[in-house]
Amino acid sequence: MTKKKNSSIRTVVLSSFALIIVLGLFLGVNIFGQSISSQKNVDFAIETGSTSQDVIGKLEKDLQVNHVLGLKIVSKVLDFENHIHPGLYELSDGMSSFDVIRLFRSGKRKTVKFTIKFARHYEEILNMASQKLEAKYDDLLALTNNREFMDSIGFKKETLICMFLPDTYEFYWNTSARQFMDRMSKEYKKFWDEGRQKKAKNIGLTPQKVMTLASIVDQETRHNDEKPKIAGVYMNRLKGKATAGKLQADPTIKFALNDFEIKRVRKGHIEKAKVSPYSTYENAGLPPGPICTPSKAGIDAVLKYTNHNYYYFCAQPNYSGYSDFSETFSQHLQKAQVYQKWLTKEGF
Repeated sequence: MTKKKNSSIRTVVLSSFALIIVLGLFLGVNIFGQSISSQKNVDFAIETGSTSQDVIGKLEKDLQVNHVLGLKIVSKVLDFENHIHPGLYELSDGMSSFDVIRLFRSGKRKTVKFTIKFARHYEEILNMASQKLEAKYDDLLALTNNREFMDSIGFKKETLICMFLPDTYEFYWNTSARQFMDRMSKEYKKFWDEGRQKKAKNIGLTPQKVMTLASIVDQETRHNDEKPKIAGVYMNRLKGKATAGKLQADPTIKFALNDFEIKRVRKGHIEKAKVSPYSTYENAGLPPGPICTPSKAGIDAVLKYTNHNYYYFCAQPNYSGYSDFSETFSQHLQKAQVYQKWLTKEGF
């Protein structure tokens, strides 16, 4: 009986030991085995307000990870539920469940590069931001309709595009709508340092008016070396009696009509745009705000505009992109006629 009993005990012990080994191997594979299978690094976003269950569910759905059980076990052991850091994380091939949860728990998030390029309306920029960041377009737009918020950052809807200076910025992916707008406001103030503000004051313009004029200058030429000269023309028109303070800038007519396919601005276009506050043929002074995102080169061109006696300019009759300048309207008319004939010859 004793031998049989001892044999039974030995069998139970060995079976238990084997079960423990199998269970250990199973858990080891689930916890430390390869969970991420990808030929290249992948970005994974943890949304604000996510639970550990949400994160694991999204991993299973979006990345089809291996060893979901291991993720759940490690999540419990490392108390991931109470250490969730929303943001964008980079996952690499071969990472185990333990590696993944430990990375998320550490909060070592990636930053997102957001480049602001040319845009005609601030809504375009908000849309681009919503595609790069967690901030939703509707939430961003809601802030522009919040008068108290807009007053706090010093912009109206017509001038808001001033705040979005073309450049590349780094954000955490989980940036909210308010955080995005506050950051852009901070970047705007950083750009408009004491030196630039002083230059704007010296030429009799506010920073936002400088940017409004810069947006027009940018639309008149792609050559940065010509921008100060064109800015000088418009400064002369703003001050000049001959033009009654009217800029008479063709790009503002295109903006007023929301038609950027116009090759030649004609009398019909100008007449049609009369009702718009952006028509600088009808209204004296600067329009209500920029007609596009002003470039930094355009802004500095206005701040350092060239002093001269030119009131008029028209494109040269070639594809150089440069302009011919005139002091009088009669001189300008002659050059404009040459340019118009060239356009007709070229089929425009």
